[in-house]
Amino acid sequence: MSLILKASRFAARRLGCRWLPLRKGQGVVSFSFDDVPASACLSGAALLEQYDARATFYICGQLTDGIEQHQPCHSVSDLQRLVASGHELGCHTFSHTNCANTPIARLRQDWDKNQAFFQQNDLPTNGFAFPFGAYRLGSKLAANRRFSYNRITGGGLQLERADLSALRAQALYAANTSADMVLSLIRQAAQEGGWLIFYSHEVTEQPGPWGTTPDQLDMALRIARQEHCQILPVQAAIDFFRS
Repeated sequence: MSLILKASRFAARRLGCRWLPLRKGQGVVSFSFDDVPASACLSGAALLEQYDARATFYICGQLTDGIEQHQPCHSVSDLQRLVASGHELGCHTFSHTNCANTPIARLRQDWDKNQAFFQQNDLPTNGFAFPFGAYRLGSKLAANRRFSYNRITGGGLQLERADLSALRAQALYAANTSADMVLSLIRQAAQEGGWLIFYSHEVTEQPGPWGTTPDQLDMALRIARQEHCQILPVQAAIDFFRS
């Protein structure tokens, strides 16, 4: 990696932060889905609703009615049902754009296309999740000016404060997220009043490397309830901590 790229990534992690104090004393767990295969809208949403919980779904308009990683993606009617049921939608760029290496002018155009998709279909949106969790300082600052928050990838629990410019999230993948890890992170959130954001893609019995199973999602929801955590979509969690 070049020194310039290393310096850029160092700056992106440390500059342009928007700190949210986490001082409620109660743990919060958020569930989110990227790209949004149809199974997340159907099986995933149904499981959440069984626990009286809601999630955040980060949409790429170009994937609507498409196929990604052999998985059928969401339809507009799927998204409308999510909104009607109280779930949140967020932006994931229109064409799943890598925000670490795309010129800002092109990135803004891509965001505009996704916003037009939401408006044409009367779909409300809140925040933004960087595809691949990839960003640099310029894209972080540009996203700050447009969105109420930005979510990245990279595991870890947010304690005491959270950066609304780069909210960390923990993968919930059947292939490599162990039950012990899920239990440990949720318990720590409960005990220390932290905020844990999970992200995944499809919800099927045989998911690919970036998906979860119904049993794994059910386990995480059950533990969060048993540990008396709030289960809130991302924007609702921000509102909770601010209130």
